[in-house]
Amino acid sequence: MRISKLYSVTLHKEEESDVTHLSDRRTEETTYIKGFPYRMSFFATIESRKAASFMINATLLISSLILIGTGASLMGFYRVQMLEVITVDFIIVPTVLTGGGIFTLIVSIFGLTAVAREDTCLLLSYAVLVAVDFCILMAGIISSVRLLFDIQIGFLDADVMSELSAYETDSWVRYKWDTIQTEFTCCGGYGYAQGYTDWKKTSMGGTRNSVPDSCCLFIAPGCGNNLFEVNDIRVVIGKINVHGCLTVMQRRLETHVTVILIVFAAVGGILAIMQLLSVVLACCLASNFSHGDEISVYEYETRSRAGSVSKRSYGAETTF
Repeated sequence: MRISKLYSVTLHKEEESDVTHLSDRRTEETTYIKGFPYRMSFFATIESRKAASFMINATLLISSLILIGTGASLMGFYRVQMLEVITVDFIIVPTVLTGGGIFTLIVSIFGLTAVAREDTCLLLSYAVLVAVDFCILMAGIISSVRLLFDIQIGFLDADVMSELSAYETDSWVRYKWDTIQTEFTCCGGYGYAQGYTDWKKTSMGGTRNSVPDSCCLFIAPGCGNNLFEVNDIRVVIGKINVHGCLTVMQRRLETHVTVILIVFAAVGGILAIMQLLSVVLACCLASNFSHGDEISVYEYETRSRAGSVSKRSYGAETTF
């Protein structure tokens, strides 16, 4: 019986030592797996993952505001959405920038809330939303790259005569061309000093020798009537804008919008990588929060050994 008691007391001290040692090990940066040191990475602990997730969401939040502003400027100042006659990408890119920016803003705020509350369901929902946002962003990047090529060569292949011919019958076409011709001080489709002659190929110019009033230097009702009856080019230049709208817009797009698209494609690629990392972190945090505090391999194996020895000790006491 004396041996049994001594053995039991000795084992009890060893268990306390192991527990104390394990508690100290949780605060160290180095852990041991099967006897070999392994330096913990930045994302190895829950707190580091939460910090990384907060930083990524804060970056996405700021980026979303920039995307919204950029998309709004493309639609409000450059009017690129009105060039869908050339390619539909002129609609997709500003829409993705504006709509995707709003969606990213909402998702990033949702992500900050999910991480702060440490809620598994919210984190998994956040991961799904980020994955959707990633697909939207990739669609915008692909469209922006295509649009870069369209700006260079797409203008040469666009057929604007069908739209000019529908000016008098289609209210949207009329609004669009009146807006473009007024804001870009142009008239017609292509060509410097000859763009306005495109209207002569329409029913308005062919039968009434007129151009839309939005072509005039000083807009007034009927200011574009009977313009093609004038043979003196100096008189024409004094009454209307003579440069083609697509020619004028292409120059502005090459000067300003091309730079915006290149920057968006580059920054969008970085944001896409951050979104993928955010999905991984959200899934890892959801797993951590659902299973409680993470336990290292060393702690697990040590506790298992301590438990097995305790059982053997109990058996030894019973035998004696």
